[in-house]
Amino acid sequence: MLVTLLVDNRADGALLSEHGLSFLVETDKGSVLFDTGQTDAWFRNLVALRKDAASIRAVAVSHGHYDHTGGLTRAFHEKLHAKYHAHPDCFAPRFARSADGNRYIGMPKDVVQRRTMFDINRTATEIMPGVMLSGEVQLVVPAGFDSRHLAGDGELLQDTYEDEQCLVVRKGNSISVLVGCAHRGLENNVRAAMNAEGVDKIDLIAGGFHLGGTSEDSLEALVGFLRSVDVGRIACCHCTGNSAYEYMRSKLGPRVTLGTTGASWAL
Repeated sequence: MLVTLLVDNRADGALLSEHGLSFLVETDKGSVLFDTGQTDAWFRNLVALRKDAASIRAVAVSHGHYDHTGGLTRAFHEKLHAKYHAHPDCFAPRFARSADGNRYIGMPKDVVQRRTMFDINRTATEIMPGVMLSGEVQLVVPAGFDSRHLAGDGELLQDTYEDEQCLVVRKGNSISVLVGCAHRGLENNVRAAMNAEGVDKIDLIAGGFHLGGTSEDSLEALVGFLRSVDVGRIACCHCTGNSAYEYMRSKLGPRVTLGTTGASWAL
C-alpha cells in the first residue's frame, strides 16, 4: 500500500500547492481519495504523478470545510466509479467570523446539493478492504476549538466539528492514521483510529494537526501521548504550523517530517 499527499500548502518542483489537503491511498483492491483540497489541484497533481483516477473506488471527507471538499466538484466531473462517504453534518453551513462579517467556509454549494450521492456514517465504517473511516471523534481530552469558526442551519454557534473523521489504514498488526485538520485534537483522532481497529501500534500519522498557537504545555502533553503509543512516522502537513512541527521534531526526532505535495509513504 502507498499513501501519497496529492495536495498540501507546500509543494516541491512542478506540482501545485494550495491551502488544503488531499491524500491518495493505493491498495491492491483500488484507491481511496481522502479529502480533495479546495480546487482541482488534486486531480492535476494526480495526473502529473501518473496515478490512475480510474482506480479510485472510494472518496472520503474528513470534515466539511472548503479546503478539504472544494475539489469534489472535479471528482464529480470525472465521473469516478467510486462511492462517496461523509458524516451527515459535513453539509451544514460553516462560516469564519471576521471584522468584515461572516465568510462562508463550508462545502461548495453544488456539492451540498448532491448530498444524496454520499453514503453517510457516524460510526466506524470500512470503505475499502483494510481502509476505514473512524466515525465520530470523541473528546477524551479537551480540544481548543477555533472561536472564529461557526456552524448551523439557522442560529450560528461555535463549531465543534462533530463531523470530523480520520482515515485508518490497516496492515498486519499496525495502522496508519490520516487526519484532515484534527480540529477535535490530534490525540482524540488517534484514539478514535485505535478504537476503530482495536490496535495501538501505529506506522504513520499524517495530515493537518491544527497546532498553530498551541501552548507549550499542550504540545508537551501531545508529545507524551505520541511517545506512549509506539508511532513510527509522523508527517506534519497543511495546518500543523511550523513552530509546532519544530517542537515535535525536537522532542521526537527524525520520525517527524514536514509533508509537501507529492510526498509518499509505503505502508
